[in-house]
Amino acid sequence: MGVIRAEHVAELLRSTDAGTVLVVRGGAAEVVPPDRRDSQGYRGALEVVSRGELDEQAARQDPAALARGFDTAVAAMGG
Repeated sequence: MGVIRAEHVAELLRSTDAGTVLVVRGGAAEVVPPDRRDSQGYRGALEVVSRGELDEQAARQDPAALARGFDTAVAAMGG
């Protein structure tokens, strides 16, 4: 199973704030609201996609397909 799963994408899609981001840190994916993304705990985390960026892509694909694509991209970057 990959780092990014459909559940992460679905959680990001449920967010109403365009600044919410899907990140990978320490080998785990997490959805982070904008008020926490600049905190000490998330410095150095790989930002995969924001809620705002996801709108266009989500209209064309289901969360599982999006998760596979993001997971492949993260793996290619060594994350």
